[in-house]
Amino acid sequence: MKKILFFGPYGSNTQIAAEQLSDGNELEPVCSIKKIINSVDKDPSLFGVIPIENSIEGTVRESIDNLIKTTDNDIQIIKETIVPIKHCLITKAKNLDEIKKVYSHPQALAQCNGYIVKNLANAHTIAAPNTAEAVKIITQKDCSTAAIANKKAAEIYNVPIFSENISDEPDNKTRFVLIGRVQLPKTGNDRTSFAFSTINKAGALADIMSVFKKYDINLSSIESRPSKKTFGTYTFFLECEAYITDENLQFSLAEIKPMTTFIRFLGSYPQF
Repeated sequence: MKKILFFGPYGSNTQIAAEQLSDGNELEPVCSIKKIINSVDKDPSLFGVIPIENSIEGTVRESIDNLIKTTDNDIQIIKETIVPIKHCLITKAKNLDEIKKVYSHPQALAQCNGYIVKNLANAHTIAAPNTAEAVKIITQKDCSTAAIANKKAAEIYNVPIFSENISDEPDNKTRFVLIGRVQLPKTGNDRTSFAFSTINKAGALADIMSVFKKYDINLSSIESRPSKKTFGTYTFFLECEAYITDENLQFSLAEIKPMTTFIRFLGSYPQF
């Protein structure tokens, strides 16, 4: 049986994603995204599930930055899934006036800001490492505290749900990926992810983009990240709708390689 690490604790949205991606294998919570990626990097027997993109906040930078930096270039994205993010107000309180403190991850607090302002104007918001941890925190506190998290966390830690679906944006979703050292075969509906850095000259990125256009490769996203080597230099994380062995993608990568100072394949996998 494989061991799959996920960003925990139990009750996190990443656990929900891991259950969808694990095929019944053993799941183990880990306290940070960086630690998951580093553990997979060091141990070839391990797999990991990490968030990679949120429909409201965009790319999860901790995931991208650390995935690009793995020492083992065989580590890649194997599969993806999308989890709807349904935030709930979880508390022992019987009415909203009792609540003086609201715990959650800063992103969840921001995503529920409208609800908080309207219904909890006199409560202080307090950052927690993640939403599930926020629920764990309030299990040890009285009814003047609340947490914002998903229904699964409320069930696991046995704290009542006061209100469901309190996000300001009802269509909030996060894309999660399974990472490891396996590559699934082509399905015909695939996504390929890779990272690269350009030669530092005017128009370098535009030249690379024109190559993908030339070979009719549909780029679904591109994100720039500081290279962390020299100020003003960047690494680009790019995703396209193709499989790594597709002829046009191979032609594209061969043509852009001389234009780059670094290029790293990060996986070809079925689109969810």
